[in-house]
Amino acid sequence: MRSKAFIRLLAIVAVLGLLAAACSKKSNTSGGGGSAQKTVKIAFIGALSGDYKLLVIPSEQAAQLAFDQANAAGDLPVKIELVPEDTQGDPAQAPAVADKIVSDPAFVGVIGPAFSGESQAAGTKLDPAGIPFVTQSATNPPLADNGWTHWFRAVGNDNSQGPVGADYITKVLKPNCTFMASDGSAYGKGLADIVQQTLTDGGAKVEKQQTVQPGQKDFSALVSKIKSSGCKAVFYGGYSPEAGLIRKQMGTSGLSDVTLVGGDGIKDDTFTGTAGSAGNGTIATCPCASIADSTDPAAKQFVTDFTAKYGTPPGIYAGEGWDIAQMYIAAFKAGKTTPQQITDFLHGLSGFKGLTKSYTFQSNGELDSSSVTIYVYKDDNGSWSYLGTASDVITG
Repeated sequence: MRSKAFIRLLAIVAVLGLLAAACSKKSNTSGGGGSAQKTVKIAFIGALSGDYKLLVIPSEQAAQLAFDQANAAGDLPVKIELVPEDTQGDPAQAPAVADKIVSDPAFVGVIGPAFSGESQAAGTKLDPAGIPFVTQSATNPPLADNGWTHWFRAVGNDNSQGPVGADYITKVLKPNCTFMASDGSAYGKGLADIVQQTLTDGGAKVEKQQTVQPGQKDFSALVSKIKSSGCKAVFYGGYSPEAGLIRKQMGTSGLSDVTLVGGDGIKDDTFTGTAGSAGNGTIATCPCASIADSTDPAAKQFVTDFTAKYGTPPGIYAGEGWDIAQMYIAAFKAGKTTPQQITDFLHGLSGFKGLTKSYTFQSNGELDSSSVTIYVYKDDNGSWSYLGTASDVITG
C-alpha cells in the first residue's frame, strides 16, 4: 500500500512539473495580453553583394540596427524580422525576389528596392499584391507614374537632383563646354538626360551624350572623345564602379584638369578606391542627407550606435534606411500589422520626424518636399567631403 501511494505521489509531482514547464514556455513567448507574439517579416531588396553593394549595404545595416533596438525594447505587439534579399542591383533578379515575398504571408512590407531598374521590375508584382514598399534611394522620376498605391519614395527624385548638377556645372565650374556620358540604365541615363536638358535650356554648350556599359573596364574610347572635345567638365550618369575607372583613365590620359560630376550613384568607397588620387575634385550630388555631419542629438546617437555595431561610420543612405525602418516600427506600435494597414498608415503620415527629414507623402508616393546635398572627393583624406546643401553651395 505504501509503495503504491508513493508511486502515485511521484506521478502527481511529474504532472505538476510538466504543467509548470509548459506555463513557463508560454510566458517566455507571449506578448501583450498573454498571447503568443507574432513575427512579421520586412524584406530588404537591393545589391547586397557585387560591384554596387557599397551604395546599398549601409541602409540595410541601419534598418537592421533599428529593428534590433525595437525588438529589444519589448514594447512592440510583434517581433520584426528583417530579411535581406540580394539582387546585386540587377533588374532581372528582382521579379523572382518579389514573387518570394508575395507568396509568403509573413511579409508585411519592403524596404527598397534600392535601384530604379529593380524597383520597376519588382513593383509590377509587389503593388498588385498590396505589399507596401518604400525605397531609400531609387530616384528615377517615372517610377511615380506607374499608378502604384503601395509604393513610396523616401528621397527626392532626379527632377530635383539633375538640375542641381547642371547648376553646379554652369554656376560654380563655369566650363567652356560639358561632355555627357551615362551607363544607359534607368537611373543613369534618366539622370544624365535631365542634366543635359537643363544645361541646354540654359544655353550651355553640351557635347552629345555617350553611352558605356555596366561592367565595362576599358574606357579608352570614351576618354579619347572627352579629350578631343576639349571640355573642362564631364557629367556621368551611372554608378561608382564605372565612374571610378573613367576618372582614373582620364587622369592617366592627361585630363586631370577636367572635373567629373555625377549623381548619388558614384558617392561611395568603390569610387574612391577605384579612382584613387585621380578622383580628387570629383563632385557628387545626392538627395540623401549627410547624417555624419548632423548636429541633431538623435542623429549623433545613431552614428554612435551604428559605428559601435558595424565598426565603421554610416555610409550613403544609412540615415534613410533608419528612417524607413522607424516608419514601420511606428506603424506596428499603432497596431497596424497588415500590409494594407501599413500602406494606409504611410499615406497618412504628416511631418513624420526622421533623422534625415520630416516625411509627408503625396498620393503618388513621392515626398512633398526634398533637398539635394553636394559632396567633393578629396584625395588627401581619401573620402567624400560634405560641401553643403545645393542652396548653400550654388550661388548666382
